[in-house]
Amino acid sequence: MIKLDKTYEIIALFKEIREAVKKTMISNFKNSDLTSSQWMLLGLLLKNGKMKMSDLSKNMGLSNSTVSGIVDRLEKQGYVVRIRDEKDRRKVYVEITYKFHEVAKKSHMSIEKSIEKKLKNITEEEINKVIEGLKILKKIFEEE
Repeated sequence: MIKLDKTYEIIALFKEIREAVKKTMISNFKNSDLTSSQWMLLGLLLKNGKMKMSDLSKNMGLSNSTVSGIVDRLEKQGYVVRIRDEKDRRKVYVEITYKFHEVAKKSHMSIEKSIEKKLKNITEEEINKVIEGLKILKKIFEEE
């Protein structure tokens, strides 16, 4: 059984990491009219192409209604469009528009470079440990 102090340490580290990542993202978005959640959604679309709303929700770890609100705002700005499946109208896909494709790609690459810069001072072994630890945590929290 894990001791209470270890549980607290894990929770505290989660919070500290989340805040540090948020700070990094905010510094990259300061000259933008988009939120970090909007950038995250756009990044997923850039990486994967057209995606179902349900897949976006799953990948972002957010509810369908929250993702729908993010998509609503991006759609109003002309950055994404919703596309209904012709065979099954219940399926809704989201796709980046031409208007935003290049801007989002450049900005997303800037964020990746910023994170890469932060990781450059650690060894390959440390990076692998971080990845492995995150995979373990993901597995633990995905179990029901």
